[in-house]
This record gives sequence, structure tokens and C-alpha cells, in this order.
Amino acid sequence: MTMSRTTWKQELISTAASAVLAAGLATVAAQAQNDETASADVIVVTAQRREQSILDVSASVSALGAAELEERGVERLDDIASVFPNVYINTGNGLRSTIITVRGISSNPNNPGVEQSVGVFVDGVYQARPTTINTNLYDLERVEVIRGPQGALYGKNTIAGALNMITEGPGEEPGFEAVVSAGNYSALSLYAAGDVIFTPDARARVSVSSQTRSGYTDNIFTGDELDDQDELGARLTFVANPSDTLQLTFRADMATNDTNGGSSEILANGALAGTPLADADPEDRQVAQDFGTEQTRDVWGVSLQADWDFDSGVLTSLTAFRTFEWYNSNDNDFSILNQLRSGISEDHEQFSQEIRFTSDTGGVFDYIVGGFFSHETFDTISNAVIGPDLGIYPTEVSADIFGDLETTSYAVFGQGTYHFSDAVSVTGALRYSEDEKEVTHSQIGDPYQLLAPTQPERSFSRSDAEVTPSITLNWEPNATWLVYASYSRGYKSGGYNVFSIMPNDNAEYDPEFVNSYEAGVKTTLAGGAVYLAGSVFWLDYSDLQVNQLINVGGVPTFTTSNAATAEASGIELEGLWQVTGALSFSGSYSFLDASFEDFTNATSAGADYSGNDLPQAPDHTLSLAADFTTPVAEGMEFVAHADLSYRSSLFFGPENNPDYSQDDVTLVNARAGFTFQDNRWSVMLWGRNIGDEIYAVRRSAGVIIPGQQIQALGAPQTWGVELRGRF
Repeated sequence: MTMSRTTWKQELISTAASAVLAAGLATVAAQAQNDETASADVIVVTAQRREQSILDVSASVSALGAAELEERGVERLDDIASVFPNVYINTGNGLRSTIITVRGISSNPNNPGVEQSVGVFVDGVYQARPTTINTNLYDLERVEVIRGPQGALYGKNTIAGALNMITEGPGEEPGFEAVVSAGNYSALSLYAAGDVIFTPDARARVSVSSQTRSGYTDNIFTGDELDDQDELGARLTFVANPSDTLQLTFRADMATNDTNGGSSEILANGALAGTPLADADPEDRQVAQDFGTEQTRDVWGVSLQADWDFDSGVLTSLTAFRTFEWYNSNDNDFSILNQLRSGISEDHEQFSQEIRFTSDTGGVFDYIVGGFFSHETFDTISNAVIGPDLGIYPTEVSADIFGDLETTSYAVFGQGTYHFSDAVSVTGALRYSEDEKEVTHSQIGDPYQLLAPTQPERSFSRSDAEVTPSITLNWEPNATWLVYASYSRGYKSGGYNVFSIMPNDNAEYDPEFVNSYEAGVKTTLAGGAVYLAGSVFWLDYSDLQVNQLINVGGVPTFTTSNAATAEASGIELEGLWQVTGALSFSGSYSFLDASFEDFTNATSAGADYSGNDLPQAPDHTLSLAADFTTPVAEGMEFVAHADLSYRSSLFFGPENNPDYSQDDVTLVNARAGFTFQDNRWSVMLWGRNIGDEIYAVRRSAGVIIPGQQIQALGAPQTWGVELRGRF
């Protein structure tokens, strides 16, 4: 397979996309000036730690509210993978492999010592490890994505951006909602939520979700189905108002998984080519392996949020405790040979405390000040089982790496906006952060120390202290326009390659940093019928952390290096047109140029990756959606939704090997059906990847068999029917 940096097809599509979107949005804006009967729903977000209309946020923010999430049939992160401009969410085909890329910057979740580049927050609580991100999405009020470094308000590991998920709280009246969805591959999704009112000052919401599905891939050697789904989740939110000035919100959640996800197809057979062990078709969703994939995960957490109202603002305390356990095991020769299999187990606990004061707005100066503390313990074991078919030992032997990490973080932060006039203001923010990391490492090698030597237990530590500022100039010529220009700095803390530590090498790496420059504009037109937003940006990265999987003595080993410099620049456009009360269109387009500027000695062999594209950073992304509703009978409406996403080609690794890349991908989804009795009941037919596009979500070299190449495929065409009731 070959792929150039840009193909004529990509150029044609991208040029047409940008021209059509820009011209189309301008056209619909002009047309909408004559139609003020419809109004676009401009969503309220908390991207800057206070409730604001998205129009008033001087940053690149995109959001989907509860109605949009329902219209799109969103159940997992995969379902919004390409909705937002310059945001690529790749969940792979496993629970732990979620990679979120914003403006070309991402981090590989497989190394337990590497932090995230995009911070994920659920109800304001930081999710410290990507292992917990890819769970069922249900009962959400909205999903927000903030692009660009958010080091001042959000902290260290938001160097590329932040993803906020806000769950539904209890309503003011009792209510109940239930959803049943069934589809091909024996898919069955169940969801129920109910609001309970105890007193006027105490109410609760309970929601549960179950998702099961048979596997997309068959292991024809063992008869097992791989890449299946089996998850159960539950959530409780209790809100009490002990006084007129105090609100307490207690949240608890859990999720449990037990699947055979994360399988790999053979893209190229290497040394097995021409033998009976060769895999003839890399896209038939059939593998032949003596050992299948296993994944289990248990997650739970609690939090207590207290909001005190004062004459000048609100004092908020957010206390949270979260924990998860994870185990997986995989066949690493990807054949019926018993050569090597490996797995990782993780046990993580996280306590966090944030206190902040948010002033009222409307005066000359408004502000947010606060402090943050977190403590994490992370115990992980990497296990490798060496089989007799590798030709080293007559029977199975194992080797284990033990890594116990302890991370303590402190921060103080503040943001203030001074209003020179009703039209002009300046916002400045500053955060001081300290991160302390300690790792205890040991290793039990294989019996004759041929592949992995035994290492005694030893401990070592490091610390980082950084200041991350931002400043934004805002101009609001009237109530419907915002123009802004900003500078911000972000950082991601250093750490250790936990599974690569040697007696003479602590496998330590340094923090990475970014300077970000952005300018943007937002507006509503035609009495609110049209919403438009656009931005341009330039990111300058130094000491960029790059995570790689290399083969050390026949055993796959993760390692991280600090790339010298990298840059990313581009444009982003978003629009929403509420044509009438029954018809709306929305869309986004983004262009990205993200590459390593200076990445010499990228490997032990001295490879030079300077000028290469950053991994999983497509040049062009396009998203279009349409929604239509019309009455068909008394108390009955027809409802339809369709969306299209396009992503240009990308590389999966920094080496930019054409074998480990994916050409452009276009996916189409749709839902259509009927609602009854003012939307109390609905029945919908739905389809995802309607064109049954075959595409890879991961491609890389095999780790044992010479010349072998592996890949994981995205979800095939799926379809089904959904029944929803509200009472």
C-alpha cells in the first residue's frame, strides 16, 4: 500500500469542502436575514468554569447538548469521533486504547507513565488515566471540547485541549425515561433514568445503562468472537439545598466491562507468507490465533460539590475519589503458534480537591481564583508469557515487570477580565503547578535471563514546577459579535517509561511545552437563526513527548522520547442554520498542518523524522448534519437525522511509514422514525457507517514474527431499531 502526503482526491474534496462550507454558510446567513421565524439553539457551556453562552467564550469551543446527542444516537465516544473540527477520537477496538487528538497533538495511552495531552473531565472531575474514558455515554446534559492548551484554568495535562462531559441532574418534577435499542450483531442497549423528588429542597436522579453486542471478528481457531461488547453502568446524583445560599450535589457512578476486545488482523504475513499459517485476507474480520484477547475493567467514583452563594459570587468546593481496576491479555504473535502473549493489569486510586471562587459578572472586573490538589496511586504489572514455539524454552515461562507510581499535584490559579468598555475587554489567567512523581520498580525475568533480566526493587522520583499563563483580547462590537485574539502556554509533566526501566537507565523523560497563538470570531445572524464561528491558530511545541512500541530482545516494550520541536497551524469553521422550526443544518470544516520540525535521532538506529506529519493528525476534516421534523397526524411527528464525516489520510506513527497509514475515510449515519404525544414516545430506525466503509483504526509492525504487519479495523455497518418512552 502506498500513500502520498496529499492525493488529488483529498485536495479536491478538501478544497470543495472549504469553499462550499464557507460560501454556503455565508449564503444561508444572507438568506436567513429575511427569515427571523426560526432561532438556532446557541448552547450554554462551562468551558471557562462559569456558565456562558458559547457565543461569549473567547476560545475555540464546540458542544453537543442533550437533544443533539439523542438525535445522533450517541452511545460511545466512537459516535462523536469526527463531529468537532480538528478533533479526532480514536478508541481503537479496545477499552484502553482511546487516543484523543486535538490540533494534531495526542498521547499514547499504553504506557502507564505517560500523561494525557487532552484532559478529560466528567462533572468537573479530572479523569487521570485514559483507561476509564471509553465507557458508555448515557444520560448526558452536554459534551464540550475546548481546543488549544488550557493550562491556566484546567491544569497540566491539557496541553492540546480539554473534553468536558456533564451529566444530567435531577429535574424539578418526578419523571422516568427508558430506551431499548436492538440491532445487528445481536446488539442490545438498555437505558433507564428516573427523577425522584423527596422535598422541594432534596431531589435525586438515578440512571442505568447496559450495552451488549456479539463480536465483529471471529477467531476461527478457538471459535471465540472478538471485539464484542458487554458493559453495565449506573449513576446517582443527589441534590440538596440546606439553605437559600447553599447547594450540595453528591454524585456516584460505576461501570464494569468483560469483553474480548482489541483483536488484530494480519495486514502482511512477513515470514509466514506462503505457509499454511498465513492470513489470506486482512479485511475479512477473521483471525486464527491460539490465544484470544481478554479485557476486564471495573470503574467507580464518588464526588461531593458544594456551592455557596455570596453577594459577590459563588464559592465552589469539589471533592472526588475515583478508582479502577484493569486487566487484559493478548496474543503477540497473532497466529496459532504459541510464541508470546502479554498483558497488563492496573489498579488506580485518585483523590482530588478543588476550591474556587467565581465572581459575579456585569461589573468592570470579574474573576475566578482557586486551588487544586490531587493524589494518585497507580500499581501496574506487565506480564509476558513465552511459549515453546519461540524456540527458546521447551515449555511456557513468564516474566513480570512491576511498577508502582505515586503522583501528587498542587496548583493555584486565577483568571480575571477587565472591561475597558462594553465592547473591549482583556482576560488574563495564570496557574502555578507542582507535580511530584515517585516510582517503585522491579522485574522478575525469565528463568535463564535470556529475554528479560531480573531487577531488584528500587525507587526514584522527580518533580516539575511550571507556570502557565494566558492572555486574551476581546472585542464585542454588539450583542451578536465576538472577535478575540489570544496567547496561552501549556505543559505536560515529565515521567518514566515504567516498562522500560533498566539498572543503568531510569527511562526518564522531561515535560513538554507549547506556546499557542489564536484568533477567532463568533456571531449569530438573522435574529439568531444562524450561528457561525471561525478561528486560526499556530502552536509551537518543544520537547514533545512521543510514545513508541519497540522490540527489545523479542519482547514488546513501550518507550517515550522528547522530540525536539513540532508545529501545528490551521483553520476551523463551524456553523448552524435553523432554517425553520422544522429544519436545521450544521457543519464544520478544519485544515491542519502539523509536523515535526526537528526530530533527529528518533530511533536507536538514528532515524530522522524531521518534517514528518504528527501521528493521527489528518490535514482535513469535514462534518455535516441535517435534522428535519414534520407533523404527519394528530400527536404524531416524523423525525429524521443524517450526518456525514470526512477525514483525510493520516499516519499512525511518527515514522510516517505508508504501510502504517490510513487513506481518507467518509462515514454516513442516519436515524429516522416517529414521535408520539409530544415526544413522550418514539420509535426510530438507525444506521451507522451505512456505506460499510472498511478502514483501519490502528496499523503497526508485529512484535515477534519478522516482517509481520498488523491492523485493527473500525466498526462495520450497523443498524437497528430504538424504542423510547418518557413518563
